Amino acid sequence: MRPVDDPQQKNQQQRILEAARILFLSQGYNGSNLRDIAREAKVSMGGIYHHFASKEEIYKTLLQQSDVAQDMFQILRLFQAPEFPENLSAVGEAIARTVRKHKDSFKLFYIDVLEFQGRHVKPVIQQFRDRFNELSEMLLARRAKDVSEIHPAILMRVMVDVFIHTRLEEVMLDQSLASRLNMSEEEVNRQMAEVILRGALRRPVP
Repeated sequence: MRPVDDPQQKNQQQRILEAARILFLSQGYNGSNLRDIAREAKVSMGGIYHHFASKEEIYKTLLQQSDVAQDMFQILRLFQAPEFPENLSAVGEAIARTVRKHKDSFKLFYIDVLEFQGRHVKPVIQQFRDRFNELSEMLLARRAKDVSEIHPAILMRVMVDVFIHTRLEEVMLDQSLASRLNMSEEEVNRQMAEVILRGALRRPVP
């Protein structure tokens, strides 16, 4: 993306990006072309090439504009709380809010996985994973006597991914687990956290 200072040119640039977002989400990356984007943005093809060298550059710019990674990193604060991992239900609620807020960004990520083998989003995902892996041993060390003898990175992966993938399925398919089960969102998060923390089997009565 070429930097611009002229407000009118910036407006045109944003119109192109918004048009591309709409088309990529509705038709897919390969189902949209630059002429479609120019038509939707109401600009000429020359206007497109004034700002972007290619369709892929437009797509990469859309990914770079997303602040989903920044919001996911905010969830780290919940892992740093003294009550972790007992606050896992709150972690689930924070992940649910983030996934819903960034629904379109996550859809663009899926497009990248399907059409680019994930080459644009891999660095973002890896950065996220690395940050959590760095914290996992430190965060769980203080509860070592209470935690199963499972690698901390695996524990952290399960704790995060169960919530992320459940919520991603909901927003992608527009199907709410809470609605299907006639439960509140809070109760769904609580029960998911319960399974992760204590398992599915009843504990024997002492």
